Amino acid sequence: MIPALRFSPADEFAMHETLASAVAAVHRKCDEVVRDPLLDPAQSELLLAFFARARAGEVSLMADPAALPLLVGLCECGKANVDLAAGCTLYHRALRLFDDGSEHDLAAPGGPRRARVADNAALALTMVALDTLAAAVPAGRAEAARLSLRRHSLRAVAARHRELGGTITGGEASVRAHNADKSSGFALSAELAAVAAGCEPERVAAYCRIGEATAEIRQIDDDLHDLFVGPRRCDRERDAPSFPLACFAARARAAEQAELQRLRAELPGSLDAIRELLLAGPAARACAAAMEAARRAVHAEVAALFPAGSALDLHAEFVDAVVAELYRRLRLA
Repeated sequence: MIPALRFSPADEFAMHETLASAVAAVHRKCDEVVRDPLLDPAQSELLLAFFARARAGEVSLMADPAALPLLVGLCECGKANVDLAAGCTLYHRALRLFDDGSEHDLAAPGGPRRARVADNAALALTMVALDTLAAAVPAGRAEAARLSLRRHSLRAVAARHRELGGTITGGEASVRAHNADKSSGFALSAELAAVAAGCEPERVAAYCRIGEATAEIRQIDDDLHDLFVGPRRCDRERDAPSFPLACFAARARAAEQAELQRLRAELPGSLDAIRELLLAGPAARACAAAMEAARRAVHAEVAALFPAGSALDLHAEFVDAVVAELYRRLRLA
């Protein structure tokens, strides 16, 4: 049961408008940063086009990577830290661009060159992200921010190394831990915003947990969308980690697992049959249960931080919407 939010429609509208204005300011800051004259003009244009595609793909204002760190600043200081949210966004985009480059079909014409161009652009984004973050954190909190950035960044690159090397074990717990590392940028952005706002360690840790739970919801939702809604992708044809498939492997009977292996060998023509098999078994329900647990964790952390309500309720509303959409899909299936 999704709880009622703790503010009026008028308050919600005002908070939404404040956040929308701050997100727009973050976008302008990111565009400004990659127009640095030290970058090659063609590379700047490439990055600006990448930003435009990424923004167009966001399903809502709250799905923007700047939203959560902006809300932390608004709640803790009464003012959004636009520069810090821009640094977090640049970091998030850099990881996304590294992934886009590694997933490019290198057998296609121009593939290797395009992958190298993407990796170089991702490196440029990483450098400007670090510079932007360093300038946005008060000097007295720089060491705490450095340690946060180090911890979560190493988690993310370690996950990417495992994925590229195909060394992830297929167990449900292993895939869940891998996904947490892979998506640790959400925890990083919330944690850095709390550090920059001057929060005490226990509040910083609470914001980190909100980021971790949010990352789990979004990663499982992405995996489910890839399997049940999206077009055919290369992830289905290789042993890339997938939480729904890990849940299926942990719960399905031997005959069902053998059938899945047979169907995977017949992709792409067998995609509809794979979807039916996964929906008929316990995998989708197990994913829904994991997302529900993470959703409840977000609500509990938000309520503990602000018992009387705050702008962070917008984030709780967002995770509610993501989980509710999954339930709607399962009912239709």
